[in-house]
Amino acid sequence: MILTALIVALLLAGGWYYSDQIIKPTPRTPLETGLAVDWLTDSTITLSGSELLRAGRTWFLEWPGGGHGVAGELIDLSGVHATRRFRALVGRPKVGAGVDLAALPFGIDPLHACGLAYQEVGVHTHLGEMPAWFVRGSRDTWVVMVHGMAAGRGEALRAMPAIAASGYPILVISYRNSPGAPRSKDRLYHLGASEWEDLQAAIRYALQHGARRVVLFGFSMGGSIVANLLDRSVMSHDVTGVVLDAPVLDWNRVIQLAAQRRHVPGILTWVAEWLVSVRTGFHWNGHEAKVRADEFSMPVLLFHGTADRTVPIATSESLAADLGTRVTFVRTKGAGHVQSWNFDPEGYERALRTWLARVAPDSL
Repeated sequence: MILTALIVALLLAGGWYYSDQIIKPTPRTPLETGLAVDWLTDSTITLSGSELLRAGRTWFLEWPGGGHGVAGELIDLSGVHATRRFRALVGRPKVGAGVDLAALPFGIDPLHACGLAYQEVGVHTHLGEMPAWFVRGSRDTWVVMVHGMAAGRGEALRAMPAIAASGYPILVISYRNSPGAPRSKDRLYHLGASEWEDLQAAIRYALQHGARRVVLFGFSMGGSIVANLLDRSVMSHDVTGVVLDAPVLDWNRVIQLAAQRRHVPGILTWVAEWLVSVRTGFHWNGHEAKVRADEFSMPVLLFHGTADRTVPIATSESLAADLGTRVTFVRTKGAGHVQSWNFDPEGYERALRTWLARVAPDSL
């Protein structure tokens, strides 16, 4: 009896810890940290210690003191050293210092990251004002962008210049428990099952401030939030199109993949999922857990990297097969999670502009 109680206690403790990894907000972390700056000119940077720096087209760099820069075209590889085109955004790193590498800029605004004039606005919800960036445009179709788990609004910065250049107003929102936003009572993510209400408030804000319709753009968990909105909200009829980038379409498969990577036993994964349900009310076999094609009656642009080890591309392939002619599916070879832009920024932006022109071509 004592042994059984001990096993149950260990499973509950381990399951609680793992459930925290799923639903408890955590600080965003770079892809790689402490890369040595070996050489720096006005237009190039040479770094060592990074495998990712040898792949992809464009990465973002950060360093102590709030510094930000862009590592662009790969110029030379020599041993452990990689030289790329470099553009400073805020400050400059010092030779010999360490910098962090990220797929998206964090802690920087649209003006400093992209040269886009913007307003900091608040979207009213029952939890308080959710901070948002607003970039003006000449059209009456707005693009409302929803970041992924722990990523923050900076996740949208990569795609914003192409959207703004096409004349679409942009609203980049936050939602409960995301960086800088009000907290829910339990201070936990609900994996899209409650966060969709904050997206609904953002659509209402757009319509009250001049939008006639909206395009929703969701990254990673933002895709799950978009899907929940389309499934549950009366405002889904105001959505004229959807862009998804490495979206979470099936939480069961995402958690199973994460468990395999971390070598978490199946019984512990089951306990963790059960505890997620207990703590948040999330239904693993309900519509919160899996996106269905009938939720998307409008055109969809879908990006996914073939090397995504966080959200399996198979889920996007399945949705694309179900959507048929409603979807434009862009597979990005070699790209990891939400890295399609980093591996092919020109192709990403071209696909986005072409799709937007087709889905919302008028009302300039």
